[in-house]
Amino acid sequence: MRKRNYNINVRVTLGEKKRLMRAAKRFGVSLSEYLRKVGLDKKLSEKPSVKLYEAYALTNDLLNNLYPLDGIFLEQRLAEIEHKILSAYHEKEEDDSVGDNENLGD
Repeated sequence: MRKRNYNINVRVTLGEKKRLMRAAKRFGVSLSEYLRKVGLDKKLSEKPSVKLYEAYALTNDLLNNLYPLDGIFLEQRLAEIEHKILSAYHEKEEDDSVGDNENLGD
């Protein structure tokens, strides 16, 4: 691993700091890692929510055990998966609306 020996101090407002920290958390990386990747034009992949991962796990489990299932159980599992996906989707919409009204660029 590369040794990082140099610091860069950047002044930001409290609002900017909060927005940057939220963005780093959304991608599942530290603030330093987030700033490095953004500053060096590196690809960032947003970390999936726990609810979305749970929906994936349920779908995978359902796929692996599809043939012996009866219709009612299959319907219940699909409804559970649908609920988790919709819940993760609406949770994401709520997270996007949270924040301050300060511009990062100004």
